[in-house]
Amino acid sequence: MHFMVLILMFLLGAVVWGFFHANPRGVPPLRLALVNAAILLAAVAVGALVGSVLYADAVGVKAGEKGMATYLGIMAGGTLFLIVIAVGGLLRNLLVFPISKRDQGGSGAA
Repeated sequence: MHFMVLILMFLLGAVVWGFFHANPRGVPPLRLALVNAAILLAAVAVGALVGSVLYADAVGVKAGEKGMATYLGIMAGGTLFLIVIAVGGLLRNLLVFPISKRDQGGSGAA
């Protein structure tokens, strides 16, 4: 069980690093920061909601298995967090800030 949590932690670090490393160039910095904050906020909200719902359901089904319910909540919530960050980053780079609308000088000023 601990090994799976370590894998999740590694993936969390890699996905968050990749999310910021893939920031589009040539876009207004304030708008980029607002979009990034919205994506991160959505990821935290979805992950926490799903994790807490699964935890509550698992504890309700097997009251003596709080450890497994906690593990299930963390793994499911963390996985959803990863998915929202990855999809949000793709949408940010392809739809919100498409290459055709970016400043090709890369200055970031609009």
